[in-house]
Amino acid sequence: MRVEGSRLPAAIVRQLPNALTTVRLAAVPLFAALLLSANGAPAPMAAAVFAFAALTDFLDGELSRRLHAQSRYGRLLDPIADRLLIDVAAILLWHEGRVPLALVVILLVRDVLLLGSLVVGPGRGYGVRVNVVGKAGTLVMMMGLLLTIVTPPESVPVGLVLWTGVSLLLLAGAVYARGVIRQPRKERSSKHPAGTAQR
Repeated sequence: MRVEGSRLPAAIVRQLPNALTTVRLAAVPLFAALLLSANGAPAPMAAAVFAFAALTDFLDGELSRRLHAQSRYGRLLDPIADRLLIDVAAILLWHEGRVPLALVVILLVRDVLLLGSLVVGPGRGYGVRVNVVGKAGTLVMMMGLLLTIVTPPESVPVGLVLWTGVSLLLLAGAVYARGVIRQPRKERSSKHPAGTAQR
C-alpha cells in the first residue's frame, strides 16, 4: 500500500502534459466564440485565450520531456490540437478580412493531406512525427495569428510573420512526407540486414 501510495502522486503528475493538451482542445471553441462575438472589434479576451492555448503547447511538450511522460494520447492529440487552434483562428480571421484567403487555403490543404495520410494513407505506419521545423512553424504561426488579433489590419510586419510561419509549416510537411516515403525502405533493411538471415 505504501508503495502504491508513493507512486500515485508521480502518476498524476505524469498526466499533466495530456491534461494541458486536453485544455488546449477545449480552448478552441471558447476562443472562437469570443472572437466571433467581437464582430470585428478588438477582442482582448479572445487574444488572451489564444495566447494561453498557445502557451500550453510549449508547456505540455516541455513537461512530457522532463517527466519522460510521452504517451500515445499526447503524440496523437498534441499536433491535432495545434492544427485545430491554428486552422480555426485562420478561418475566423479570414472571415473578418484580416488574413488572405490564400494563407487559409494553404494551411487547410496541408493539414487535410497530413491527416489523410495518417488515417488512410502511407502515414498510418509512420505515425505522428513532430520535427523541429514543424514546431518552429507552429510557434511562428501562432505568434503571427496572435499579432493579427491585436494589431490593426494589413500590418506588413505581421504579414511577414504569418507567411514565414506558412513557409516553415510547408517545409515541415515536406520533411514529414520524405520520412513517410523512406520509412518502408528502413523497415525492410532493419528486418533483413545485409548478411543476416531472417529468423
